[in-house]
Amino acid sequence: MNIDENLSNQLNEDNKDLLPQNILEHSINNIFRKKLVYVCSFGTESAIILHMISEIDRSLPVILLNTNYLFKETIDYKNFLISKFKFSNFKEIFPSTKDLKIKDSKRTLWKENPDLCCNIRKVLPLQKELKKYDAWVSGRKSYHEGERKNLKFFEYINHKIVVNPLAKVNQNFINSYFKKYNLDRHPLYESGYLSVGCTHCTIKTSSVDNPRSGRWADKIKTECGIHYNLKR
Repeated sequence: MNIDENLSNQLNEDNKDLLPQNILEHSINNIFRKKLVYVCSFGTESAIILHMISEIDRSLPVILLNTNYLFKETIDYKNFLISKFKFSNFKEIFPSTKDLKIKDSKRTLWKENPDLCCNIRKVLPLQKELKKYDAWVSGRKSYHEGERKNLKFFEYINHKIVVNPLAKVNQNFINSYFKKYNLDRHPLYESGYLSVGCTHCTIKTSSVDNPRSGRWADKIKTECGIHYNLKR
């Protein structure tokens, strides 16, 4: 299989009318067999894709990018969901201690240069882990607006295919799914956090119409960078 932009375009054309569950099932069982991983944030909506995967293949690799700045509630939620859905192939990956020592010895990089902080804590560890895969699953959704507004089911980023099964859903779908399957919400959800990232760069959501309004709230920055093409 040639992993390139032509493939992502063809996949979008061939699968444009499928439901999220079907996109995920087809990706796991047919398109990327044994070469697919779910990169899960264990955020406020992560339980949906985790639930879908649990009904398809509980041995699918699931990884968490642990920046060392995650909320305790996120770690607790991760432990709960992994146990609840009985995943057998979960892995937690961390930033390089060498990178942290050289570039963030004072642990203030998140404030001085948040892009670089995200790069060493998320982007670089993910790129290293993805070397063994052709594709990875993301929980991004177009209704989150911003750079995600025109999101498609399949993207070509950094020589990998990114599968976005929830690309075309809306907030009603999210709420209905949680209710239908009686899924537990993230512990911070009821406190007003509709999107949860690192402790230093996440505050309560300021607008229900913009779930990510609590992320890097005082900055232009809206994404951590794992969905950007790396500069060569």
